[in-house]
Amino acid sequence: MMQPQEVGEFFAEIKKALDSNWSDEALKSLSKYTVPEVVSGNHGWLLRGDLSTVWGRWFIESLVDLAPYELDTELSIGHLHAPILDYFNTVSPQVPLDERKKYARVLTKFAWQLVSARRRRKRSAVGLATREELWAMGQPEPRCYLCGYLFEDHARDKFLGIAQDEPPIPPLVDFTRPRGMRASQLCIEVDHVIPVAEGGKTSVENLRLACGWCNSVKNRYTNIYDTIPWSAGIFDHQALGPVTQPQPLWVLRTVATRRRCEFPDGCTAKIEDSELFAGPRNPNGALTPVNLAVFCEQHDPWRLDRWIGPKRLAASIAS
Repeated sequence: MMQPQEVGEFFAEIKKALDSNWSDEALKSLSKYTVPEVVSGNHGWLLRGDLSTVWGRWFIESLVDLAPYELDTELSIGHLHAPILDYFNTVSPQVPLDERKKYARVLTKFAWQLVSARRRRKRSAVGLATREELWAMGQPEPRCYLCGYLFEDHARDKFLGIAQDEPPIPPLVDFTRPRGMRASQLCIEVDHVIPVAEGGKTSVENLRLACGWCNSVKNRYTNIYDTIPWSAGIFDHQALGPVTQPQPLWVLRTVATRRRCEFPDGCTAKIEDSELFAGPRNPNGALTPVNLAVFCEQHDPWRLDRWIGPKRLAASIAS
């Protein structure tokens, strides 16, 4: 049952945060509130579950930047385990060593799964024999596994190589899901349930029939928050090696809300009197929102390596 007082208080805090959107105090106050069930709706479990996986990825990559492991295939899971165990040894020295090793192995396996997936981004072609097998598996009424759309005969014929004609454009489309704006959206396509970018294999067990519209919208995403690009790319830094570039908004919002140097030993520099920079809390980690910290020029851990020629940076991103 909805509790009006609970909802009202929650949205009052949201309004305060929106009215002073770059204020860390307003955001801290809002973060103390649990999102009411009525606000998250019937699919609150999806929003919370997906958000937990995002935080998990950010946390893992705040411990160790995975970019070098993605690019250098000579690096193994053993190399990845060392910095993660070092983290547990540093933050939890009072915990028995066997337990630290146990939980470090859990995080290492998760991190290595991410590395392995990113190393296997090349898609394999789906041949006619596999398409015929998938079509047979969908009988008696093959449908899009994502939306339930019943495939029409002309889409079937094109999919199985019987004909090459594009499906005709329908006179009407659903404005909430406008399948049919282009002929390709009505075609039958093979979708990887677990995307190739996430380590999915091109095997019958991981393949399903999908309409063109659903397949293009789903793309490689597995998380409701994945439509926010993960990073700006990998930059091969001359001194630091391969580093994951953060999203510009991550940097901007972190600096603008904190507004002061976060040097651990203390610093009086603030945004009103000093230029502030985003750097890593953990030098081994990527600049995810979990690992971003704000520093003045004096305490910037990357002050000797931060400045790069724009042409070189642009060339690295383009490649």
